[in-house]
Amino acid sequence: MPEAASWVEIDLATLVANARALAAKAAPAILCAVVKSNAYGHGLVPVAAALAGSGIAGLRLAVFAAGEAFALRAAGIELPILVVGPVADADLARAAQQRLELALLDERMMEPFARARVAAHLKVDTGTSRFGVPYDRAADVLARCAQLGVDVVGIYSHLASAEDIDTAFATQQVKRLSDVTVEFIRPSDGRTGSTAPAPLLHIAASAAAMMWPQSRLDMVRCGIAVYGAWPSAEVEAVMAGLDPSFTLRPALRWFAPIAQVREVPAGESVGYSRTFVAARDSHIAVLPVGYADGLPRAAGGGRMRVRIGDARAPIAGRVAMNACMIDVSDVRPRPQPGDRVEFEIEALAKAANTINYEILARLPAHLERRYT
Repeated sequence: MPEAASWVEIDLATLVANARALAAKAAPAILCAVVKSNAYGHGLVPVAAALAGSGIAGLRLAVFAAGEAFALRAAGIELPILVVGPVADADLARAAQQRLELALLDERMMEPFARARVAAHLKVDTGTSRFGVPYDRAADVLARCAQLGVDVVGIYSHLASAEDIDTAFATQQVKRLSDVTVEFIRPSDGRTGSTAPAPLLHIAASAAAMMWPQSRLDMVRCGIAVYGAWPSAEVEAVMAGLDPSFTLRPALRWFAPIAQVREVPAGESVGYSRTFVAARDSHIAVLPVGYADGLPRAAGGGRMRVRIGDARAPIAGRVAMNACMIDVSDVRPRPQPGDRVEFEIEALAKAANTINYEILARLPAHLERRYT
């Protein structure tokens, strides 16, 4: 019998090569590799460990939740770690003890941060209207942080539509961040009058870090590109024009075994709700993977074609919780139980009318990850 479930294969050397390429592109800004959400489905600790051993100068990591950062410290990862999501008051002392840097997302957190003596990156909302202090309040917040003794080691924001090549709005957001910090500049070192190291300024994620040098500032936060996926087709096209030598290679491939191959006579239906009815005598392969394994239900009904060697076969009917079927009638040689098929991430995102970020981030923890 074939293997019972699907799995992903992750090439850590490819992932590190992507990170090195991004670091070189962004220099002299430093690279912060975003490993939140289980490293975009690739596996938090293995990915962080590979990056920690990469030798990339100045490398930092970013996660969303304090629990992710605690797990990295428990695994022996000593790189600087920025937590960009909210952190509970009860976790502040532990975060300080483990030398984590936390996002200051709300004015109300200034006093708890000061009491816990955590290192903070002030998040400035320059137009995404999500987390952060409104940009017209940020200067006052920085002044109050100084009064309270909050250790502000970074000031940052997030671009709303860089993936859509919205240069005008990105430029406006960069200017808003710069306007917040300009009154803290002093001639001697270009930053605050404090004797502490200058706060890191950062706003660019993967798309802007690659395309727009003016957005790189002191640090870039790259997530999707580290894993070898493009933020959007538009960004890939722009980069092909700007720097044809710059490449990203996907680090992850998703495979599943064929569990059965069934002969389905013309007129018989396949799967739930009988949405697929064979128009001819057909061969249908059954795969032990479904939406519980991260395969979107929206990819069914022939919208996704699964790779089998050099051929591709459409998903027949609906994706179920733990299974899906593909029509292999035209595949030669005829697939057999135990043969493996591949779900290509970009094609899957397109078929499900979503983005590669979502497909990767929703790969569940139970899915076997094989590292090379």
